[in-house]
Amino acid sequence: MKVSPRSPRGRAEALVAQPWEWLPPATVAGELASSLADAPLFAGVARQAIVEALANFDEARYPSGRRVLVEGLRGSDFFLIVTGTVAVAIDGWRLATLGPGDFFGEMAILGAGLRTASVRAETPLHCLVLPNGKLETLLLDHPQLGINVLHALVSRFTNLTGRRQPPASELAG
Repeated sequence: MKVSPRSPRGRAEALVAQPWEWLPPATVAGELASSLADAPLFAGVARQAIVEALANFDEARYPSGRRVLVEGLRGSDFFLIVTGTVAVAIDGWRLATLGPGDFFGEMAILGAGLRTASVRAETPLHCLVLPNGKLETLLLDHPQLGINVLHALVSRFTNLTGRRQPPASELAG
């Protein structure tokens, strides 16, 4: 597993990037597989298949307050949260809080390539990142992951739109 360090570019970014005390130690795929085995993405997937899938990911860490994704921009990376929480917003409206085991970034990869929401780290964040649109290949190699992504998307859509009941007149007929 690769750790992708980012070099600070501007003064503000340098100040944010310097505090290392919040960074958890680097982990190996086997340890991550154990900690993520209960994640919705890996439901019904054997531990060895989880280890194989995780070998495709890079690690990334973000300080609290850092924007991870910006709505409307192109993106091809898929994120899986190891530790920390993020806030998800569309048009400035907060829609969800995601935490360990949750994922984000799939809509741009599976859709038109544009990010449908902004995501900001609420706490120090440790993520696994599947870069460069490799999600489709991962889902083809591990079909259960694809089914799990679909289940999560349907659940998110249902929660977003609300559970609508059919009109009483339709129930009586």
